[in-house]
Amino acid sequence: MRLTAPFEIWTAALSLAPALALAVSYPRRPVAALLVAIAAAVSGTALLLASSSQAAAAFIAGIWACLGAMCAYWACRRRAEQFERHKAALEATRVKAAETVKQVAEVRARGAQIEREQRETLALYGTIKSLAEALSWEDMRPKLESAIEQYVGASSYAVYAASSREKAGFRALACRRLEGSPGASWATLERFLQERSARLGQAQAFDTPEAAVLVPVLDGGQTLGCFYARLPRGASAAAFLPKVQAFVEQVAFAFRRVKLFQEVEALSQIDGLTGVYRRGDFDERLQREITRAQTFKTSFGLMLLDIDHFKQLNDRYGHPFGDSVLRRVGEILGASVYDTDFVARYGGEEFVIILPRAEPAGALRKAEAIRKALEAERFPRGFESVQATVSIGIAHFPRDASTGEDLLGRADAAMYQAKSQGRNRVVDCESLRA
Repeated sequence: MRLTAPFEIWTAALSLAPALALAVSYPRRPVAALLVAIAAAVSGTALLLASSSQAAAAFIAGIWACLGAMCAYWACRRRAEQFERHKAALEATRVKAAETVKQVAEVRARGAQIEREQRETLALYGTIKSLAEALSWEDMRPKLESAIEQYVGASSYAVYAASSREKAGFRALACRRLEGSPGASWATLERFLQERSARLGQAQAFDTPEAAVLVPVLDGGQTLGCFYARLPRGASAAAFLPKVQAFVEQVAFAFRRVKLFQEVEALSQIDGLTGVYRRGDFDERLQREITRAQTFKTSFGLMLLDIDHFKQLNDRYGHPFGDSVLRRVGEILGASVYDTDFVARYGGEEFVIILPRAEPAGALRKAEAIRKALEAERFPRGFESVQATVSIGIAHFPRDASTGEDLLGRADAAMYQAKSQGRNRVVDCESLRA
């Protein structure tokens, strides 16, 4: 076999195989070094077979080339393994860094939530503390509105409180931005609940005609009020309803306190026998009505009622019977007027009624209805059935008088005219001018 180049050149080239293997394979191509080692082995074998005179040199060069290439292969393989380990460690570091960033974000979000809850709790605590000082619905209203906006986060809501008079239903304490909503007034809210056969004493959420919640204010089995609110934008009923319930439970004591205070106050104003207001409260109310009528250029009516022959009833049947008549007359009068009207015991067997914004014809009809209701009433006394009637006089402000004293005088004159005409009748003082 004849070589195409001098033996020394091939031997020198073969001796450079380790360097070549390292150059083409480092740092992460061990396969290249392996190929160089194979090529060196083949070349060394070829030289060994081609020149028997220099076989030792060819053998040494071939061994050197193969071992050097294999060293390069080993170095590259080790470098590649280190690289993979470093790569895996780097990836693990990146994953851990991402998890750390996520945990930091969660911690910050939780911290913000805790801070928000703390602000809400402080706001609620301050509200409860201030509500504990409220003695009337008027005192409670601004404090309640502030708490709703700060703690509940509602901007469209209404709060209703039960009236002290059962037939009057509920009164609005606050109503904000509920135009066109079922909760805009008690009448529409009550009708809305009736149409859906919904119970007022149970917390509930609605989807139509708007997303809203309704939570009653309860004291034992008694409903003291209710809270209606539209869901804030982005809020869910599942999260909003429990928050409103928690708020209502915290402020229910304030409703109870105001209600009890008003009941105690009412007891001091109410005549214990008849259940209507006392004379002193009537005098104050009459002056307020005169001031209001003068300010807003309105009118009001005044009825003065006297039980006919009441002294004879007392003398014949006894004072307990007379008290039962007075008690029943007070009940009938209270049931015969509007919640805005004012009924008081004027003295003895006399009663007085203020009728705000009443027209003469309307006041006359109402007086006649009261007269008929009392005329139809029968009072059992042993085997007897006793009848008691009333004479009623009517006067109007400012038509008949410009002061409270004069107005009472005109109504009193009309009442005595009714008595002089036979009792059990109604007389408007306007007829006295004829």
